[in-house]
Amino acid sequence: MKILKTALTVLLLFTLLSSYADNTKKSQIIAEDELIFCVTGDSRGKDKGVNQKVLVQLVNALKKENPVFVAVNGDLVSGYSSKLENELINWRDTFMAPLIDAGIKVYPCRGNHDANGSKTMRLLGLGKNAPLQIWQKVFSGKFALPENGPKDEKGVTYFVKDKNILLLLLDSYGAKKRHIVDNSWIEEVLKKEKGTQSLHLFAVAHEPAFSVHHKDCLASVPKARDRFIKTFMTNGGVCFFCGHDHFYNHAKVALPQGELRQFVCGTAGAPLYKWKGKYADKRVTEIKTEKAFGYMIVKIKGKQATLIMKAWNEKGELEVIDTFTYTLKK
Repeated sequence: MKILKTALTVLLLFTLLSSYADNTKKSQIIAEDELIFCVTGDSRGKDKGVNQKVLVQLVNALKKENPVFVAVNGDLVSGYSSKLENELINWRDTFMAPLIDAGIKVYPCRGNHDANGSKTMRLLGLGKNAPLQIWQKVFSGKFALPENGPKDEKGVTYFVKDKNILLLLLDSYGAKKRHIVDNSWIEEVLKKEKGTQSLHLFAVAHEPAFSVHHKDCLASVPKARDRFIKTFMTNGGVCFFCGHDHFYNHAKVALPQGELRQFVCGTAGAPLYKWKGKYADKRVTEIKTEKAFGYMIVKIKGKQATLIMKAWNEKGELEVIDTFTYTLKK
């Protein structure tokens, strides 16, 4: 009888431990599928190349959101001068450093203001590649960016893979090109890093793929733009983030591959623009436009992604101005 009781006790303990292990495993799987990141950009201004006030506001707000990382879509500083390095250092120390110290990674890509030097640079013999070399110098050591991009675009074109997302950060300001992303590299990365995995795919660039206010953007070279968008969407991409235009604009684009969502988040402090509300491409439809400073929050939970745009109103209060949700398809 004692042997039977002992056996039953052992069996009960084994069952409880197995159940606990299964539940723990399930909770770990759920946790691994959850991730939050934020997007903003266009922070240039008159305070040593940046809008210091808005950048500090953003840092404080982003810390409260507690994202894994923040992606920045370019035009960090005013640039176009021999002071480019000092301006980038100011941006780095004002925005990037406090977020990194809080455990939040920061992944910027270049805008036209970050990628252009001046006559002074050329007179100093720094050459056409000076802005890239300055960028790589500023973002080194503690602030180093991934170097998994093309050979001549280290630290400006790269990808981030975290849990169940794959994020492409794309440069379109190489020495020999403008308004073109590296399509061959993108295709190679997606084939190798994504393959047949069910990953949320996102892309960040400075220039819109479909023109909003500025005409000089990826749409300036439509053949290359179309190749990028086709590759992006056939690999499951739904949301493309950009800046260049200083306001928030959410649009949907009707394409053969499906419906692309383009989010212009030029909301980090650069002088806000007025926009007439007309797109150059008839396939583009406006969802929401707001002339305000703020940031986008992307919440991933399993196959669902929820995008929430927050902006400061006239009273200086943060409020939600737009939301979008999609479910990852097989």
